[in-house]
Amino acid sequence: MPNDPQLAALNQCDQQAYDLILGDAGKVFDLAQENDDLRGRYGRTTFGQACLLARRLVEKGVPYITINYSGWDTHKSHFQAMQRKLPELDKGLATLLQDLSQHGLLDSTIVWCCGEFGRSPRVQWEAPWNGGRNHYGKVFSVLVAGGGFQGGRVVGSSTDKGEEVQDRPVYPVDLIGSMYELLGIDTSGTLPHPQGQLATVLPTAAEGAKSGGRLTEIM
Repeated sequence: MPNDPQLAALNQCDQQAYDLILGDAGKVFDLAQENDDLRGRYGRTTFGQACLLARRLVEKGVPYITINYSGWDTHKSHFQAMQRKLPELDKGLATLLQDLSQHGLLDSTIVWCCGEFGRSPRVQWEAPWNGGRNHYGKVFSVLVAGGGFQGGRVVGSSTDKGEEVQDRPVYPVDLIGSMYELLGIDTSGTLPHPQGQLATVLPTAAEGAKSGGRLTEIM
């Protein structure tokens, strides 16, 4: 369906990516154009410099940017990994938010930071884990900023040991639906399907999706 508007939008995004990489705009990837002080504030790490590149891509109008930051699967030596990774995350992410704000871009850019699940609240001290933390999907945190979200707020809470959700559960459809709403995307709409099946923008309760409601507390 070449006339489908959503496919056309995807093709436009592809063309933007090619223009950035192959054209003069490809200089956006040259971080040496930024001053050393700012690069140091982001952190001279792969993650920190990726955050700086993300800000430069936002300036060029790239609509969707992903930063992959691996190494959080800490079944073993959890605390040693956190001593290295948490300062990198704090430095890069905090500077990204500050830099976007100073460039007048934060209000029009949603920043979303999360993993696919949390880590267990109980440390596995026994061998072979020796201080590791297992997968844990019941309770974990997500950070959102910019794009219409209000800063400095926490939605929901866990029990004191982080084992169960205690107040105001937030499910994937709540988070994604809130972002879609701020982006002006119709969450009740449908998507193209190669077999002609009904595919909705968001899964519904009839399809088994759980929901605690949109994040109106911070929108």
